[in-house]
Amino acid sequence: MLRIYENLFQISYKNNLLILTPKEYEVLKILIKKSHKLISKDELKKEIWNNKITKSRVIDSCICRIRKKLKKLGHPGISVRFKRGYRLIN
Repeated sequence: MLRIYENLFQISYKNNLLILTPKEYEVLKILIKKSHKLISKDELKKEIWNNKITKSRVIDSCICRIRKKLKKLGHPGISVRFKRGYRLIN
């Protein structure tokens, strides 16, 4: 189970701390808190980048890095739904 330590801006899995950039932390925190639903790129863009980014590759790259970090710790990762969004696999 992923645990969020908001006061430390950290997330852990099975007592192992994930080394995340500030944006990766924010994206993963949203995916954890809204794990019951699919999160669109537009929703992430609004919540984290305040609609300032124009290229969707920025979000794709961030998700890719998070997925690799989760995989290293044995977490199932993030499901990517083509042109629809992302969802944390529980």
